Amino acid sequence: MPARAQLKIHRKPQLKNPRLILAWGSVGDVGIEAVAYLRDKLGAREFGHIEPYDFFDPSIEVANGLVELEFPQSKFYYWKNGDGDDLILFIADYEPQVGRYEYANLLLEVGQRFHVPRIYTIWSFPSLTSHTEEPRVFGVVNDAKLVPYLEQHPVIPIRERDLISMNGLVLSLAREKGFQGIYLLAEVPHYATGTYPKSCRAVLRVLTAMLGIGIALDEFDPLIEQAEEEMDEMAKKASWAFLEDFTIDYGDLFKEEEH
Repeated sequence: MPARAQLKIHRKPQLKNPRLILAWGSVGDVGIEAVAYLRDKLGAREFGHIEPYDFFDPSIEVANGLVELEFPQSKFYYWKNGDGDDLILFIADYEPQVGRYEYANLLLEVGQRFHVPRIYTIWSFPSLTSHTEEPRVFGVVNDAKLVPYLEQHPVIPIRERDLISMNGLVLSLAREKGFQGIYLLAEVPHYATGTYPKSCRAVLRVLTAMLGIGIALDEFDPLIEQAEEEMDEMAKKASWAFLEDFTIDYGDLFKEEEH
C-alpha cells in the first residue's frame, strides 16, 4: 500500500506554528494517558489516522456469536491555541509491530504538511524508584542546543543510552528532515502494573510548561492516592510472603532427637 494511502487526513485545519506530540503504549501507560488527558482537557478534535493493516496484526474475538477483527488505533488530533502555538496530538495504542521506519516517516509527513518546527514524544522510564517518591522526568534531544532547554524545566538529560523504542527512531529521522525533537521519559517504579498516574502527572507538568499551556492536573490526585494504597498493600503482601517462605523456625534445630 502506498504511503499516502496509509495516511488518512479527514480535514485540513489551518494551524499556526503547531507542535507535534506523539505517544503510544508504554509501561504505566504514561504516554497515551498523559496525551489523552491533554486532548480531553483542551477539547482537541480528530482529523486523521494511520491505517493499521501494514503495521499491526489484528486481534480476533468472538462477540455475540460472531467473529470480529480488531486493530490498534493510531489517530491525529488538533487544537487551536488562539494567540499561542497550536498543537497536533498523535495517540497510538501500541508501537507498530512491523514497518517501523515507514510508520515513522508517516508521522513526519504530517509534520511537514503542517510545518511543525518541533516534535515531542512521551514515554516511560522504569527504574528502582519507589511509588512513595515523586517521579523524575528524563529527556533525550536531537539537537545539542536543546540540552539547556531541558535543564531549565527541569528535565534530566540522558547522555548515553541505547534506544530501542519508536521514540529514538522518530527523533533520528526528524533530525534528518530538519525537525527539532524532544523525547520525555517519566520515571515509573519497576514493579508498577497498569496505569501509573503519578508519572502521567509528572510528565504533563513538564510538557505543559514547555508548551506554555495551563491546564488543571488535580484530577490525578485521587487516582494517585488509590494507586499508592494498592501498591502499599501489594508491598505488605510481598513482605509477608517473603517472610513465610524464608523464615526458619530455629526451635526445630534444638529439639532433642527422639530415641
